[in-house]
Amino acid sequence: MLIISSIALIVIAWLCGTRRFIEAVILTRSFCDPLFTLSKLDDGGGMGLGASVNLAVIAVAVWCVLSRPQVRIAPVARMWGPFLLVCLVAVPFSPDPPTAFRMVLVLVSHAVFCLLPFYVVQNLEDLRRFLLIIVASSLVPTLTAFTQLALGLAQTEDGTRVQATFSHPNIYAFYLMVVLAVMFVLLAEQRFALSSRMRCALTLYIPVVLGLILLTKTRSVLAGTALIFLTYALLFDRRSLLYLLGLPVMIIAMPELVERFTDLQQGNYRDSYESLNSYAWRVLLWQSSLDWIAERPWFGWGLVGFPHYVAQFFPLPLANDTIDAHSVLIQLLFDLGAIGLVTFLWIYLSIFNVLKQLLRFDMRWSYLVISLMIGYLFMAYSDNMLAYLVPTWYMWFLFGGCWVALNGCRASRQEAKRLSRQREWNSSAVMTAPATASDVVQGAN
Repeated sequence: MLIISSIALIVIAWLCGTRRFIEAVILTRSFCDPLFTLSKLDDGGGMGLGASVNLAVIAVAVWCVLSRPQVRIAPVARMWGPFLLVCLVAVPFSPDPPTAFRMVLVLVSHAVFCLLPFYVVQNLEDLRRFLLIIVASSLVPTLTAFTQLALGLAQTEDGTRVQATFSHPNIYAFYLMVVLAVMFVLLAEQRFALSSRMRCALTLYIPVVLGLILLTKTRSVLAGTALIFLTYALLFDRRSLLYLLGLPVMIIAMPELVERFTDLQQGNYRDSYESLNSYAWRVLLWQSSLDWIAERPWFGWGLVGFPHYVAQFFPLPLANDTIDAHSVLIQLLFDLGAIGLVTFLWIYLSIFNVLKQLLRFDMRWSYLVISLMIGYLFMAYSDNMLAYLVPTWYMWFLFGGCWVALNGCRASRQEAKRLSRQREWNSSAVMTAPATASDVVQGAN
């Protein structure tokens, strides 16, 4: 089934064209998880239609690279290549090579969404279109979230936590943070030339997204959202601070939002009569893994090794004797060692350099994208961000679009310099041109 569905999607991409296929994936992927979950086969290693989409996207990217060799992708390869190579080398050393290889494909798909804008985005108008599609992709999850709230389906053991079409509230929260950053970018850049109706729609949609982020009760996302929001408010539109007036209403209507943060003041010690809070539990998990990390500090225990070995060093009982690291940093140190962590951080250092260079061309909205990147890394400290496939795709498409915008700015500057030199050369050529016969006769007269 996996092979057949992958081939079918590749054929659809070939018939519709790369651009239309990518637009369709971006528009619909955010609400397909429930369907893809139903399509998973136990005898196929948990793979279903979702894996087919991943393979089709990778295949489309490979076709783009082969069919358009004139597109310069070396910078993207230098950024992603070291990390992906380390992951690939770590597959044979993994305690579960098939799962490790699937993880490599997931990470490759992240890189692919950074690469695709080089083939489907030609100018700011194209970038605006794709960013609006990212925003449009949130409409179905938003309607689903409100339906869950209305029917009481958002009730969990932690109170009300919406997750919409995603498998966990944390994933939905990160997705909403990406959508919020995209909306702020669209509003901040005047050269996107949004219509007044579109600007009004985005402005009205922002408090809806902010409210849903609060209802996910994901603490790390709230911190990242605050950074993005304050960046926009302080640098672009101070009137947006008025959105904060709705915060007391949310707190009064849902006091459990405050309790979500005050919970961190309790359950910080393992020997107490109360259970550990979520952060203290994470800290205990990370501390328990340090001795194992120290045994293989450079290359780790193999990709996806942490959930395989965790039952041997974590002192508390675990469901099915396995769990993820709940920290990208710890996971990479355990699985890939210091080499893996350094190459991972190199990716974000490289994209930060791209975003910083955008500021030189008066692309001040790059500050918002930098805030999003910082928010992601903050979440990576305490969550399994490598498994957050869909929102990470959208984030990396935004990063890739920024890179294309930078290349466009550079090309425009070089063209302006070339034209300036051409005018100077033409002017000097006229000044130094030899006198004609008529000029000599006129001079004699």
